[in-house]
Amino acid sequence: MQQLPLDIEIKAESTFGNFVAGGEANSQLVSMLQQTAQGQSDFIFVYGEAGTGRTHLLQAFTHRFSEAFPQKLVAYLPLDNQQLVPAMVDGLAGFDAVCLDGIEHCLGDKAWETAFFNLYNQLKEQSKTFIIAANQSPQNLEFALADLKSRFSAMLIHAIQPLSDDDKRRFLQTKAKERGLELSEEVATYLLSRQQRDLPHLVELLEQLDHASLQAKRRLTIPFVKQVLEL
Repeated sequence: MQQLPLDIEIKAESTFGNFVAGGEANSQLVSMLQQTAQGQSDFIFVYGEAGTGRTHLLQAFTHRFSEAFPQKLVAYLPLDNQQLVPAMVDGLAGFDAVCLDGIEHCLGDKAWETAFFNLYNQLKEQSKTFIIAANQSPQNLEFALADLKSRFSAMLIHAIQPLSDDDKRRFLQTKAKERGLELSEEVATYLLSRQQRDLPHLVELLEQLDHASLQAKRRLTIPFVKQVLEL
């Protein structure tokens, strides 16, 4: 995997294996991305609300593609990074697979959109792979260039479905078990009712509770959770 000259973190734990898919639609999306990472040329647009796993999936693709084709180049670019400028997109046509995460942060700017338009056409001409993640579908995003909206709308478009409460509860209990913690259904339900419900935040909570539990040598009970999280 060739790294771009930026401080961009691709988390080692962002893999397909530990992505919590939940329903059938998300499982199908994961399967398609896995197939694409094995060399199938695709143009895929993934969208979903915050915390549904857009970044996780793009980083998982980056890992899998790099493992499958160590001699090829894959780029992952988080577009909320303030260091980025449109000119950086120009060199991405030389990569075999390109992942752009959070494209909504750059839309409405003609310089950015022109760079995306040119990249799309160059990758398409070379039968390479292009994966985009956003918070909304192309039809609902605001574009400065109508031609770019048309290009993105022609991609394979997949929505990431939010997890149900039962899925999130199972996720919490599984992650707790991996840490050697016992998290009862009652405590997991309590956490979901009192905290932000996106998975990254829930993982941070578990880390905090794990540390507190080790220090205090106490089990995770509702009174202890209330004390640690100051609820």
